Amino acid sequence: MAANRTKDLFPGFKTAGASTKLPDESAMNCIKPKENLNPGTPEHIKKYRKSYKNQPGSTILHYGIYDDQKPPETFVYGKKIEGSDHVQQVMDSGKTDGIKQMINEIKEAKYHSRQVEPLGKRMERNYEFPQEVHQDNFKFGVATINSENTAKEVMFPQKPAVNDQAAHDQYVRSHGNYEAGEQKNRNYNWKVDPQQHRFGKTDKIASNEVVYCLNQEALQDQFPKTTIVQKKQEDFRNFKEDHLGLPKNLGQTNAKNNPDMVFGARLGGPDEWNAGKCISGEATLKEVQTDKDLGKTNRFGFRNITKDGDENRVFGVPTIRNDIQKPLMKSIADPNNYGDEKPAVNLLFPKKYDYMGVEQDDFKIKRHKYEIKDIFEKIGYKYKIGKFEGIFKRAQEIENSTDNKVSCSSFLQAIQEMDHIE
Repeated sequence: MAANRTKDLFPGFKTAGASTKLPDESAMNCIKPKENLNPGTPEHIKKYRKSYKNQPGSTILHYGIYDDQKPPETFVYGKKIEGSDHVQQVMDSGKTDGIKQMINEIKEAKYHSRQVEPLGKRMERNYEFPQEVHQDNFKFGVATINSENTAKEVMFPQKPAVNDQAAHDQYVRSHGNYEAGEQKNRNYNWKVDPQQHRFGKTDKIASNEVVYCLNQEALQDQFPKTTIVQKKQEDFRNFKEDHLGLPKNLGQTNAKNNPDMVFGARLGGPDEWNAGKCISGEATLKEVQTDKDLGKTNRFGFRNITKDGDENRVFGVPTIRNDIQKPLMKSIADPNNYGDEKPAVNLLFPKKYDYMGVEQDDFKIKRHKYEIKDIFEKIGYKYKIGKFEGIFKRAQEIENSTDNKVSCSSFLQAIQEMDHIE
């Protein structure tokens, strides 16, 4: 009922404005495009694509033999195995029955292995055992006498109680295992009581630890003892060791020299040449001036200066030549661009139908009525004769055409305006 509430009261009047509706370009088709809108991969190119090589459950062929003639699916590769003897026949071929078996046993009875190790029986060594061995209750070996402790108790004996000193001493002697915190007793002949005596020497508590840290050689409450050594030893120590805050003595010092003495020769003055001036040099005023050809050329005829003073003049030859006439038959070796090639922007942003080989200018070419009808019927726009004539006349009005030729873009615009009219 809601769909029939609106009614066109003036069906004979044309709709004002221009409709922007295009076939197959609605929001639904953009979100869920139809399968026929996406062009498939041509058959002769599928064999090179990764999607063909990643198909699950199908046999993948190398693109070199993809187009070769293949045998039927029932064809079996390899060579058939000819009929041979079965396993049962091979195993039973050596069996003998009756007279043959008896003759075979008589022949094999002379072998030592057949006499000592008969098939299906134990090995006979022909030992002569006493009569006691043939009794049912006879056993070889010597019976083990039961001991007080089992093997487990011998390997993992239980620790005796703490108050059992005799058992504890026996456990220590056998396993050498002492209780936690227990002092080991090796039965040394001490002159002191090891339970009360403490070995080592204790240090007295220092009353002034800072002084002791600064003067480590000093004894407790005393100054360091002065030691008299030979002068040769002291001179060697001063020469060999590194002193704090002083360079190492390399034997080049002289006690008679002033400690503030500076070695080397002073420069004569500020105008005297030094190492920096030798490296960088000192340019004159003429050498500091800019070159004459800075920003221009000194060669006559190569200066970019216009005679009439036109600053917007562009020098050089453009890459895309629109100033020369294109030949009727262009040679392959002709490197000139006559303005008919596509610019770089078309490579970065190609048109909608470039992948089909259809350019934008093809939609503006005027075509005959019958060609227009054939083109649009192939893409799904089939109209009756009366409606097609009306749409074609509207396309002629849009393009201001007087003959029976219109472009595809004008006819498509006319379809957008009149497609809903019955």
